[in-house]
Amino acid sequence: MKKYPIILAAAIGLFTFTGCEEVLDVEPTTAIEADGAVVDFTTLNRSALGAYSALQDADYYGQRYLLYQGLYADNLTFAGTFTTDREVASKRINASNLQIASTWAGIYTAINRANITIRNAERLVDSDDVTAEERDQIVGEMKFIRALAHFDLLKVFGGVPVVTSPSTTIEEIQNLPRATEAEVYAAVIADLQDAEMLLEGTAGNERASGLAATALLARVHLQQGNWAEAEANASEVINSGPYELVEDFGTLYTQEGSNEAIFELNFTLNDANALGTSSDPSTSGQRFYVSSGVVNTFLAQTDTVVVEREVNNETVTDTTFFKDERLEATTRFERNRNRLIKYDDVTNNADNVIIIRLAEMYLIRAEANARMAGGAAMASADVISDINMIRERAGLLRVEGLTNAQALSEILEQRRLEFVGEGLRFMDLKRYNLTCDLLGFCEEDNTSFRSLWPIPLQQIEVNPNLQQNPGY
Repeated sequence: MKKYPIILAAAIGLFTFTGCEEVLDVEPTTAIEADGAVVDFTTLNRSALGAYSALQDADYYGQRYLLYQGLYADNLTFAGTFTTDREVASKRINASNLQIASTWAGIYTAINRANITIRNAERLVDSDDVTAEERDQIVGEMKFIRALAHFDLLKVFGGVPVVTSPSTTIEEIQNLPRATEAEVYAAVIADLQDAEMLLEGTAGNERASGLAATALLARVHLQQGNWAEAEANASEVINSGPYELVEDFGTLYTQEGSNEAIFELNFTLNDANALGTSSDPSTSGQRFYVSSGVVNTFLAQTDTVVVEREVNNETVTDTTFFKDERLEATTRFERNRNRLIKYDDVTNNADNVIIIRLAEMYLIRAEANARMAGGAAMASADVISDINMIRERAGLLRVEGLTNAQALSEILEQRRLEFVGEGLRFMDLKRYNLTCDLLGFCEEDNTSFRSLWPIPLQQIEVNPNLQQNPGY
């Protein structure tokens, strides 16, 4: 998705921090963006592209937010000198962390651009230069982006301000208080349901579609614990037809726009991200690597099958090894580091970022069904089948005879290995209530508050209605 200059961030409320460590532009949510001249579908579409471009920001899916989901958990490690990244890696984020402030501002930029575009579409309701179908398409896409951004904030900050109207003038600056987590979930779900309706019957992957909204609803419902709704949404996407698991896992990252991708951000030479170089150990700088825990879990997936047969009255033993084929497509050991090679374009930094893909729908459906049944009961054939869809594609043997509790453990492990570097690990550990056991965020030592990130101090300073998360 190429970046367009039609929507410009103004300097109002702009804080610039400089120092020997790094340079970051931190925009509080009071920053203003221009409407631009939107008079027909062409200009309305350009406005929409500005919202997609915000998703690509280096502080969002272009690097930091995406990788922080594994770094703040146990999938990625960090090597470098930036204290902002080190705080995330050590799981001790301070409220003054400038990178967290930039990520907050970057995500709200996406929300504001979506809101601006929705208002522009509403202003063209009586225009002969935009059809009702074209307006519905754009508004549906923007509601998808707004929902995705609010949910991404919710995952790490908890309750946040829900912003549904744009700020383009001084008078429109909003100092909104934090909504509750339940209220944010309700706003996200409402936007996605609207997007489903407005984009009904559409698929694809480079722009939001009706099925992308359904898929994101499955993820949101799962995280909130709405198991039946998550199962229904995931099943709808699986059974819809346009998407299928690719046979070779590695091609997901070498061939862009696969049939497995439900929503994918397209980066190019002229519209690059920072992902390829960020895990290249041959150059200096801030680097993010795959953890040894992930590699060891991959290696532990190896299965051995021994079969004895008679040949010329002698017993011959055949041994077959099954290894997880995802390992070689995920990481490579270079210079004593486990490099993340899902994003390895160090020449152009133009690797696409898949935000939602079909494999997740199978694992969402399996988890939802397992959670709706008793933990001690045997997992259903449907749960086992969905798990095995992922295992068999990875080159592993099928599992059989699991209880629902065992199935849930297997699903979590497969999610870990399937989505390394794709931004889902921290969310998963929170849903499984494992942030104490695996990350050390425990009540007994008063660190459980770290399951949420701090609200950026810079935002609290410009918005007196914001309250900090407890513990910070």
